[in-house]
Order: sequence, then structure tokens, then C-alpha cells
Amino acid sequence: MTELKRLERLKLLVTIVDRDKGRAAASLYRAENLHLDYLCMGLGTASSVILDYFGLSETEKDVVLTLAPVSRIPDIIRKCSEAFHLASPGRGILFTLPLSGISGHAPQILCRPELLKSGHEKKKEVQTVEETVQYDLIVAVVNRGCINTVMDAARDAGARGGTALHARRVGFEDGENLLGFSLQPEKEIVAILTPRAQKQGMMQAISRAAGLHSEAQGLLFSLPVDDMIGLQAPIQPTSEPEAPQK
Repeated sequence: MTELKRLERLKLLVTIVDRDKGRAAASLYRAENLHLDYLCMGLGTASSVILDYFGLSETEKDVVLTLAPVSRIPDIIRKCSEAFHLASPGRGILFTLPLSGISGHAPQILCRPELLKSGHEKKKEVQTVEETVQYDLIVAVVNRGCINTVMDAARDAGARGGTALHARRVGFEDGENLLGFSLQPEKEIVAILTPRAQKQGMMQAISRAAGLHSEAQGLLFSLPVDDMIGLQAPIQPTSEPEAPQK
């Protein structure tokens, strides 16, 4: 255990790009000796107006989950941003999430001194998040077919879009006994990146529309985001002009 404590911390690096570009991202990470990556198929949830605004042509997404040492992350983000042009609107999103625990062999694989050397030698730093803005990842787990319910509520609270993954509950019989009502095993996981200032209002809006006691039976939680690139300033929701008072 003493040796593991001296090893560098890891973060979860999440990359969301258009379908079929996930393999290229995974190849980039493996070339950087980040061999623990996982590719998921996702679905973008941005409205057609938002897609047109950003010039997006695809809503099907690849989601790549990668473990990376903290000191390597600025250089990895720079290379991924250059490869996929993430600084341009609509090309993709990359962000990191802190970890509270991990199996012991992962740091031994990813944090060997010879692999960390190139990361420490890099002098160029990458500004990934505006200093005055912090972000959170809102995750809503809802019944299959309820994505629009979540996103309609989120957009009303200022969200531009999100990413959805199909999932299935296991061992759901225990949940039925605990909650007192039936839970569908087929689920959608909707992930939405939002500035921290908008998080609480957005979560409240989603909870009202798609909470546990609604038809969506949604479970809602948020995670802090450490590094982020690819999400530009949020678009303010439009509103209809008020009718003149008589």
C-alpha cells in the first residue's frame, strides 16, 4: 500500500465525438500509453435549431471513457483538441471527472515513471475551463422513451443539449420492494454538461418533469467537472414576447 500511495492520482477522461470518431480518439489515447479505455454508443439530444446553429450534421455519438494520470491531462487535452478541432463549435466535448477510488492495478499500469516523464516535460499549458466558470455533469437515469421529457425540461432551464446512453437495470426486484412500485428494467442515461450556476435550477426542472414518482421514474444526480473543452458559452433560452396588458 505504501507504494500505491506514492503513485499519481487518476481522473476519468470523457470524450464525446461524432459516431465512428471514437476509435480514432481511443487510438490517440493508446498512442499516449493510456490503455484503459472504453467505447460506448451514445445519442446527441440537441434540438434541430441547436444543430443548425452549430452546423452539426450528426446526432449519433461515440463516448470514450479513459483513465489518465493528472499530470498528463493538459497535454492529452491539447492533442485531442488539435486532432478533433474541439475548439470549434459542434466538433465534440471533452471533460474530466475526479475519482474517489480505483482498483490498485490501474495506477501501477498508467503511472509508471517512464510514462509520466513526457507529461512533466511539457511546458505548454492548456486553458480548458474559464477561470470564472465551473461546470457540473447532470446525470438522469429514466425509463426508456423518456429522453425528450428530460431534455424539454432541461432546455427550459437553459441547457443546449446532452448525450443519451441506453442501459438496463439488473437486480431490479429489490428496488421494487424498497420503493413500493414497479420499475422498468430498460433505461436511458441522459448526461448534460452545465455551468454550475445553472445546475440547481436545471436539476429541479428535470426532477419536476421526470422525477422518481413521474412516468419517467428518473433518478437524478450531478458530478463535478474538473477540466472541460468543447462547450462554448450557453445559448440563452428564447421566450415569446409577453402580450400587452389591457
